[in-house]
Amino acid sequence: MTVAASLPEADIAAVRSLVAGLRSKNYSHGVIALAAAPVWSGPDEIDFNGQSVRVRVAPSVLAIRDALTERHRADWVVILTDRDAAELPAGVLEHLTAGRLSNLDPWPALRELFQAARQEFHLLSLSNDAARAALRDLDGVRAPAPGGVLTNDHLFATLADRNFGLRPAEYTPHHIALWSMDDAITARFEVWRQHTDPVLLEQFYSWIETRLGPLGPVFVAVWRSRGPGHLVPLGLVAALIGDGSAAAVAFPAARDTIVKVRTLLEVELGNRALTEQQLTAWGNAAALAVSGTNVPDEVLRRAEDAVRRLHAEPLVARSDVLPMALAPRIAQFAKALGAAVDSDDLATAENAWADVVAHRSAHVGTADAPRNVQVGAAALRLLRRRNLEWSEPAGLTHWLSYYRRDLSWVDDAVNDAFVGADDRALATVADRIVTAVRNQRSEADRRFARQLASGGGHRAGSGGPLYIEDVLDRIVKPLTVPAPGPTGGLGSVSAGGPKPSPVLLVIADGMSGSVANEVVADALRRHRPQWQECRFAGADQPHAALAALPTVTRFSRCSLLTGGLAEGGQDKERSGFAKWLQRNGLKGAGQVLFHKADLDLVSRNHALADVVRDAVDDTEHRPVVACVLNDIDDALDRSDPIGAIWSTASFKHLDPLLTAAAAVGRTVVLVSDHGHVVERREQPSVQRGQQISARYRSASDLDPEPREDEVLVIGERVLSGHQRAILAVDEQVRYTGLKAGYHGGGSLAEVVIPVSILVNGAIPQHLGLEVAPAPQPAWWETARTAPTPMAAPPVAAAPVPKRKKPPASTKPVTQADALFDVGTPAAGPAATAPMGRDRIAEVLGSELFKQQYAQFRPKFTKAVIGKLLQEMLDANGRLALSRAADVLDVKPARARAAIAVLAQVLNTDGVVVLSDNGTEVELESALLFEQYGVAP
Repeated sequence: MTVAASLPEADIAAVRSLVAGLRSKNYSHGVIALAAAPVWSGPDEIDFNGQSVRVRVAPSVLAIRDALTERHRADWVVILTDRDAAELPAGVLEHLTAGRLSNLDPWPALRELFQAARQEFHLLSLSNDAARAALRDLDGVRAPAPGGVLTNDHLFATLADRNFGLRPAEYTPHHIALWSMDDAITARFEVWRQHTDPVLLEQFYSWIETRLGPLGPVFVAVWRSRGPGHLVPLGLVAALIGDGSAAAVAFPAARDTIVKVRTLLEVELGNRALTEQQLTAWGNAAALAVSGTNVPDEVLRRAEDAVRRLHAEPLVARSDVLPMALAPRIAQFAKALGAAVDSDDLATAENAWADVVAHRSAHVGTADAPRNVQVGAAALRLLRRRNLEWSEPAGLTHWLSYYRRDLSWVDDAVNDAFVGADDRALATVADRIVTAVRNQRSEADRRFARQLASGGGHRAGSGGPLYIEDVLDRIVKPLTVPAPGPTGGLGSVSAGGPKPSPVLLVIADGMSGSVANEVVADALRRHRPQWQECRFAGADQPHAALAALPTVTRFSRCSLLTGGLAEGGQDKERSGFAKWLQRNGLKGAGQVLFHKADLDLVSRNHALADVVRDAVDDTEHRPVVACVLNDIDDALDRSDPIGAIWSTASFKHLDPLLTAAAAVGRTVVLVSDHGHVVERREQPSVQRGQQISARYRSASDLDPEPREDEVLVIGERVLSGHQRAILAVDEQVRYTGLKAGYHGGGSLAEVVIPVSILVNGAIPQHLGLEVAPAPQPAWWETARTAPTPMAAPPVAAAPVPKRKKPPASTKPVTQADALFDVGTPAAGPAATAPMGRDRIAEVLGSELFKQQYAQFRPKFTKAVIGKLLQEMLDANGRLALSRAADVLDVKPARARAAIAVLAQVLNTDGVVVLSDNGTEVELESALLFEQYGVAP
């Protein structure tokens, strides 16, 4: 007699497999006696493909005979018995379909399940218990084995996919890390772990460990000790331990601290020793997994809990991703910035700022940037600017250009700094910098005001500045030139003559140069390469106009829209604009000028009012359409604009206007009627009386002379008080009650009108336009070397250098040498690569790259990938996401997703060579060449 305890227990999967095996041999019904423990936890009767299967337990021969009586009541009867085959009499055996006692052999059933004729030799380590467990867990699966051979890879891939969503192609450290961050999926793994046979679980661990290379033992150790949901959190702690990374150089730690944290981590993994290679690869895999935008908060919370549990707080500043790491990086930057204020040596501060920018929570230049980051960026930019000369432009034309290309960016940085820092040390040093620069900036306003007093009230002859009353004639009208026809003449000729090129004029009431910088940059960043900023060929400076004086709406906007000096409201603007169109032979059938009330008449679920959209769409009868946006002017009354990051979305109607203009090929001219200054609520804030306007007063007999912070302007372009007015110059001066901002005065921010020409798609050659260079001054972004004084800041922006990792074969360099070698230009790629070699081509031709490319099959060709890598190599490893989108020919909104696809190809074995920080793509070129076996 067989001992019951030594026999396996049957289950539904085993029963179905036995019945299926007999049916495959053309048996339609029968009785099966199965050598198994006489216990059954399933239903008494099972439906199997339309047939009834009745299960009975029989601990004795008599019970077997009793079970046989049910063979006429069901299609199949399965008898579970622990009786030995020798105990079964012939009268029982003759009623069994197989004619004998069947064994619970899982292997034929397992092969049948996968429609396999054969199995690999070490399938499930030939463990019957594991095979039976696999049959239970894969009951009903339909996944034929490739080539008819059942392998561990196919079996476990099917099992993992079905039970806990781990896809067959995702057995790399990177993909496992991404999978582990989904709590819903890892919860499914936990359910399977609790219910499956421990033997099968061990087989799964052994299998997945072999698939993950050097990280296999580490990942499995985490899986065993804390579950897969801790793979990334603990990996982020592992990333803090190594001494060879750039972050470790920037944030050194005591050796005993590192040893303590490492020991605690190894204890947490069941006393598993970790090699340096494993720590590095694990940290890289974890960091890459959280480099995207949709990282669950729970992952980072677990990581920070692990930092505290493992006493790794002294190392946390080394992390580019943990939220708690940003504060110590800000603190180190504030210390370095304070030293730079006194020494004028910015190298250490620039390196410390590179560490801040590298953090995933920094979001530099976006509305999501934390206050400390926003203030830190502004303070460093202003410190760079402080070290440059302040020009003395000769004439108003040069003042307009100087403001647009340089001083408006100073205003932008000052406003960003005024949001205030949470870090006290940063707030203190930022105040020192801002105060010094504001003093210089205020002096520039006073020098400009003196120039304005001598020439701003009168129109100059040829060579004078662009006046706001001439914007229609000198900017808009040239953009309406008809396109040439196929024979060289004017094309699109209708009964009324050649068809003008269409233009949309957008007047953002109150938009200063600093706001225009942000709005245009946002339009290009989010919509490039569709939209490009252009300027007329031959213009070597950004376009800017001189407002009518005083700088208020009823003077400046009326002059803009009528094409001549004028005063009035909306009715005067409409009639004057219509007359200008008529004078210039431009049709104006229907309404062509839309103010706030017109734009706000938006039908439900429509982005634009019907009358506005109809006008923009009608390029034949309304070639020039103008829209007035009051969002900025309203903000000066109702909210606090300090620190606001202006984008196209900040305006209620600008985004849909741009979309509508692009759809019909209209060139967009974005201008303002005047700028503004903001109320900073600081002392001294001077209110002088109760005048008719916030920033100008009449030059009356009672107070006819300007004070040192005011300017008297006289002449035909002064449209108030008998062509005389006193304008406030210093931004603290006002003549009415407290508001968020003011206009009407004589400061550069109020007088200079930004003019931007935006073209969607290819630039029409007949309009005489060219792409405008990047508007940011050189000091706006990180310089490669210490700034040197110059008379006028250059237009092009220098690329931001990346934080360099020390070569693996050398000792880490000290912080002083980490990024900047003051006075010595950094060697470019050509200086480090032998002549005649194309190292990128060598990467693309390597066997490893071919394997990765074939495995992930990105939609980008190898030539496109090579172009991107070469541009990044030439740019010192860092490229703006917008430029990467251009190279990859994807929409800017898809840039990060495209980089994530390429990262799958290029980042192997947990080594991160390609990543993005939210605004830029980063390439670790040394690691790239090392990983793909390309010699230096």
